[in-house]
Parts: sequence; structure tokens; C-alpha cells
Amino acid sequence: MKPTPPSRRGGLSTPDGRHPHPPGAARGSALLDGLAPYPVYEVYGKLTADPFGGGRPSFYLPEVDRARVEDYVRRTHAKGIEFNYLLNSSAMDNIEYTRVGQRAMDEVLDWVDGIGVDSITVANIYLLRLIKKRHPRIKVRISSRRFTDNPRKVRFWVEQGADCIVVSEVNIHREFKVLKSLQKAAGDVELSLIVNNWCRQDCAIAGNHAVTLSAGSREGSKGFPLDYCSLRCNSIRLDDPVNFIRANWIRPEDLPIYEEMGFHNFKIVERSTPTAVLLSRVKAYAERRYDGSLLDLVQNFAYPEEAFEGEEKKRYPLRRLAKHFGRSRAYNLLKLPLLMRYGRTASVLQPRRGRNPIQIDNRALDGFIDRFLTRAARTWTARTAGTATSGPTRRSVSIPSGRRRCGTSSPSCSVRSTAVGCGSRTGRPSRSWSRSAARRVRRGFGRFR
Repeated sequence: MKPTPPSRRGGLSTPDGRHPHPPGAARGSALLDGLAPYPVYEVYGKLTADPFGGGRPSFYLPEVDRARVEDYVRRTHAKGIEFNYLLNSSAMDNIEYTRVGQRAMDEVLDWVDGIGVDSITVANIYLLRLIKKRHPRIKVRISSRRFTDNPRKVRFWVEQGADCIVVSEVNIHREFKVLKSLQKAAGDVELSLIVNNWCRQDCAIAGNHAVTLSAGSREGSKGFPLDYCSLRCNSIRLDDPVNFIRANWIRPEDLPIYEEMGFHNFKIVERSTPTAVLLSRVKAYAERRYDGSLLDLVQNFAYPEEAFEGEEKKRYPLRRLAKHFGRSRAYNLLKLPLLMRYGRTASVLQPRRGRNPIQIDNRALDGFIDRFLTRAARTWTARTAGTATSGPTRRSVSIPSGRRRCGTSSPSCSVRSTAVGCGSRTGRPSRSWSRSAARRVRRGFGRFR
């Protein structure tokens, strides 16, 4: 299928996957060629760092300058695909309201408009109104970081001139009555859903997390590049695996349910994903089926070593680690060996070697969404939704047995031992992974709690 233009209200939006070395062999070329068979109408991305920041810290991203962005925009247009530039910082230190900041913003917007960018994603009302006034050609999309989750918020952004609104990614993907009310409030303004986000349901620190990530992508940022909020949430998932299932992901097999409701714009993340993994995600959602682990589609780190091809293998050089961590005034360099050991263990600072120790059988979740079609997700408590002894959630998750105590009579363990099945038909922990693997997973997240 050819890429679907947004005017036809359909298609997928994917990260651009740019890579810094060299233009002729850039990962972006492989991505654009690989997207050809699928209904992708848009890719998105930004400079590694700019005065205003974005939704991901620079440490996670390829090092890209303006010449590379300009070249990539031309190539996406040549493929019939649009380009969305991200100015989706949740906080910009209020520089947007200063004379210096406004001059910088005007310069960035003039450049973005001049290279033919089709749309800009923002998380700031001032930027929305500024772009609509001074650059009316460019469509403006509201970031998911504004947590739009009710009709009043939708109407606000519609009245302010938004062309598209990305729905909150942390709480309402299975609240179908709410989603229908959002569609009604949006009218002709398109709503977009992120399909493979794995943030915890109703995450209490989502706002803080967004601000932290934004600070890490501004020019001159001294913020710590590792993501403490993610580390904490990953530890919570391992301690209580029901959080893997409660997250707001949408399985490829369930897309038709959302399409019947009128949703046709689906966004795939992450920008740090290797090309091979990203293309497999696009393929799964385009074909509405995936026969592997759900984590292959939603996990935003621990990508397999074999997925990195060509210049992508330079994603984790020691030089880059030294650039971000080798500052004695900012960090305790005596702790650097601990950090490096954690990076290898959790596959955050290094690619993953071997099979993912956590497995979630995607096809075992067939029918999982049916319960939410007639009953709001918020009426399902962890215990009522998770202690059923049968159903599609059972036996869907396998976690190394050393990580947690399952199969006990402890009330605190009852959800995790039955809700996700612990990878065995008996409800006992899966023994498919060695004790040493379990210890590695536990140490990796436990040391950074």
C-alpha cells in the first residue's frame, strides 16, 4: 500500500530514525525504503538539541545537524511522506517569553518553514498561537504530553486552532465511552492515538517525567541524561507484573475496534528504536497481527544487539558516554563503574545480548480487550481484573523466577501470581531462565531505586 495522506484521515506516523553517519548510508534511507509497502503518511523528528528541547533527552538520540534534517525532509517528500518537526517540550525555562528566546524561536520557525516541514508538534499554547499566526502554512499538532483525556480539553485545543490532537498516552486507551466523547468534541479536527506506549496506567509521575525529558534535550542542558522516572517505573513493573498488562498499549489485532470508532491516525514510537525493530513494528500494525512477544512492540530500551545494522552500531560508543557522564562537577565519577555495570545489565547503555528475559505472549492476549467494550477500564481494580483464574491474561507473561515471590498465599502477591500467569500453566514461576539471569535483571533495576 502507498503512504496514506493525512487529508484522507488514515495511516501511521513513525519516528524518522535519522542517524548521523554518513548521508548516503543513513539509517533514514533504509527506513524510508522499508516503509514503502505500508500506509505510513508521516515521519517525525527534530534536531538532537535546540534552545527549546523536545520529548526525549539528547543522550538517547542520534546526533543530527540542520543540514541532515533538510536533506531528510527532501527525501521524505520524494517518497510521498510528510515530515513532522517536534517542538514538544513540556517546559522551556520560560525563555519563550523573553526577547532572546522569542528571537531564537522566530529563527527556528523560519528555518523549519523554509525547508518545507509539513507540521509541528507542540506542547505549549504560546507556540500553537505563534505558529498559526506567523506560519499559517504549517499544521500544528498537540503533543500527548498535554494529557488530553476529556472533551473539555479537546474543545480547548480545537478552539485555539489545533489541526490534530494526540490523545493522552497514559490513561484512556481502554475507556471507550470517553474516546467516543473525544471524537464528538473534536469535530473535524483529527485525533491521534499512540499505539505502543507502555507507560503505567494513570502514572502519577507522568507530568514530572515529561518535564525531566524536555530539560535533557535543550542546548547546554546539564541535566542527568539517565531517566530516573523510567528506572523507577521499570522496577515497579518487575515487582508487580500486572503493570505490564495494565499499560495503555494497543495491540495490532485490536486496531479495528478503534477504527470502527472513527480513529484512523495511529502513532508508533520510539525515536531511539533501531531501524529493523521499528520496521517490524510498522509491519505488525499495518498487518494487524504479531506472533511474538508484546515487548517487541512496546519496550523502549533493551533492543537486541543484532537489530543494530551498519552505522547504527556506533550508537553506544565510549566517546559518547564520556561526553555526557565525564563531568566531575556534575557527577561522582567514582560511581561511573556502577553506572556502566547497570547499563550493561539492563541493556540501557548497551544493546541487549540474548533473548529478552521477560516475555509477554501477544497472541495469548487475544480477547483481552473485549471486557472493556462493555465495562469501563477504571471500574476494573487490579484485583478484580487480575485474579481471574482463566482468560486471555493468564499465562501471558514470563519473568525470571528470582525476581519475585509468586505462587504464595500472600495478599500482596495474589495479583502477580494469577493475573499474568508467571509464564506457566500452574501459576508457578517460569523456570525457563537461569537464576543468574534473574539476578542480573534484579540487580539492574534494584540498585537505582
